[in-house]
Amino acid sequence: MPIFSCARGWWMVGVATAAMVVAGCETDNHAQSAAASSSSIAAPPVAPVPPQPWTMADLTYHPCSALDADDIARLVLEPTPSAAMPPRALPACSWFSVQTSVSGSFTIGFAPNTSDLTDLAERKVRVPLEQQIAIDGHRAVLAPSVRPDGRNGSCGVQVSVLSGGSFHLGIAVPGISTGVDWDVCAKTIGVAATILTRLR
Repeated sequence: MPIFSCARGWWMVGVATAAMVVAGCETDNHAQSAAASSSSIAAPPVAPVPPQPWTMADLTYHPCSALDADDIARLVLEPTPSAAMPPRALPACSWFSVQTSVSGSFTIGFAPNTSDLTDLAERKVRVPLEQQIAIDGHRAVLAPSVRPDGRNGSCGVQVSVLSGGSFHLGIAVPGISTGVDWDVCAKTIGVAATILTRLR
């Protein structure tokens, strides 16, 4: 039930359960970024994003503020992110790697969520490899995936925020049957930790 192509939107599947379905939809290749970007709908302008530290409510209509220019340069991402407002979910944002090789390209997706992960037992969708972790003291659920060749697939994490709510941060890598050798979940946790430094 992705809102748009698996190549760019797997992490937006019903934002409340997005972290749990990371293994169900994989990416194709970087050539589809233009189509996904043109099909996304910019979030409506409401008010300028306030100064940091933010609450999740502050980022609800500014999801692309989660990463700044320094992050984009450090992660080697395309400078212009793609914001989208799904019909039945909160606005979200994605950033695309400038790398073109299958082994090195990836997509980062960020989406706010009103849930704060207070009752993980009531979740209806889970993935086999998910695990509860802490990221800088914040409760989180990590959902890694392993491809049929035994290598790393996409990875997502849902992170609870102290001031209320949570966010989903996912990194999607190309392919379906073959994975990558680099640690996708380590990068996912690292980017999530960066965003947490801007939240309260």
